[in-house]
Order: sequence, then C-alpha cells, then structure tokens
Amino acid sequence: MNELIGFVNGNNLRQKVLALLASKGEMEGKRIAKILHIASPSMEKTLGELQEKELISEQEGKFVLTDTGEKVEKIVMSL
Repeated sequence: MNELIGFVNGNNLRQKVLALLASKGEMEGKRIAKILHIASPSMEKTLGELQEKELISEQEGKFVLTDTGEKVEKIVMSL
C-alpha cells in the first residue's frame, strides 16, 4: 500500500485524476483531460499508469476508481 501511496503522491496529475474520479464518479478519459486542462497524450499516459497499478479500471469507455484506488485516494488526500 505504501508503494501505491508514494506512486500517486509523487505526481500531481495522478492525485488530481484520483480526486476527480472520487468526487465525480465514472468519467471518460477525454472528459477528465478537459476538466483538468491536460493534453490527451499526457492524460492517456497517466490513465494507463493508474490502470497498470490497478487504481482505476475502464468500463465501457469510462474510468472508475477500484477499491484500492478509493483507499489510496483517501489516504493521499489526508496527507
């Protein structure tokens, strides 16, 4: 768990994506990029990294926090 917290905490964009999904629920990648004012290639890379660590998952073209992602997001936001 500490590794995942460090992974998220070490990158501002990862923190913002998790916080956004925690507050708004499932969302398309393009919508996340638009809300956070991030170019699509950077957003795709970040979403891929978060999926690789199993913090988010993609369901029918929309991204959502996993159970682990929810726990990590709460811990990171409390730091």
